[in-house]
Amino acid sequence: MYPFPLKSLSMKFKEYIDRTHVFTVSQLAESCGMSDSSAKTTLRRAVAAGQIERARRGVYVSKSGRFAAAEIDSFELVSSIDPKAVISFHSALEAHGVAHNVGSVCQFRSASIKSAFGYSGVSYIPFPLTNNLSIQSMRGRGGLRTAVTTREQTIVDCLSHPDRCGGIEEALMSISLFPYVDTEALKELVSDKSASLAARTGWLLERKANKWRIPSDVLDEFEKMAKGGPFKLDKDSTESHGWSRRWRLCLPEKEEEVGKWLL
Repeated sequence: MYPFPLKSLSMKFKEYIDRTHVFTVSQLAESCGMSDSSAKTTLRRAVAAGQIERARRGVYVSKSGRFAAAEIDSFELVSSIDPKAVISFHSALEAHGVAHNVGSVCQFRSASIKSAFGYSGVSYIPFPLTNNLSIQSMRGRGGLRTAVTTREQTIVDCLSHPDRCGGIEEALMSISLFPYVDTEALKELVSDKSASLAARTGWLLERKANKWRIPSDVLDEFEKMAKGGPFKLDKDSTESHGWSRRWRLCLPEKEEEVGKWLL
């Protein structure tokens, strides 16, 4: 059926793809004691035999043994390619289980993955890895631990880059589902950023004050950081249909309508 039957592959390679779901050429070569050229030849034959699939240049997914019918978790694929990558933006909302809508895009920050790629119906979109991110470790469906932005960092990302989070309505409807927030952690993340971000965050905390039990003095602190204005809730919006007086914030819709996104 195939020009390169499975029996022609080395047992060491077969054992490797039976236990390793995602791997790079260099990882394979090191584990099996192959030269890079030998590894590439073996990989070409294995792809032709249907034992592995190419996810992107230099990265392969096993379809052998227990992985024969297994779908790869998109977050684990990213972490397997770059262990220092951080799941971010709308994908972080999905990782936290609060995304209002779930799509077929995986967004992450990485210092080594520079270009977007697609595999198995998922579009993988990298962004530069920045300093001073607040991250946490989560276990994926396949058991591999993945770095994800914290609840508070994800809120900051949503308010800073709503275009990367499905738009402002999707972003607000999603982060509204967080059961609580650490206001000290949020304040630390916002304090060295812009006054407009402080205004957006303060407005959000005020709207969620009852559910998230936000003390009035915390709102006062954010108000002090939000000097100036006017600002925009959605910085990319060209229209304003509502206004928050306290936060000097232009809203994309009337305040009553925007408030419904946070229920």
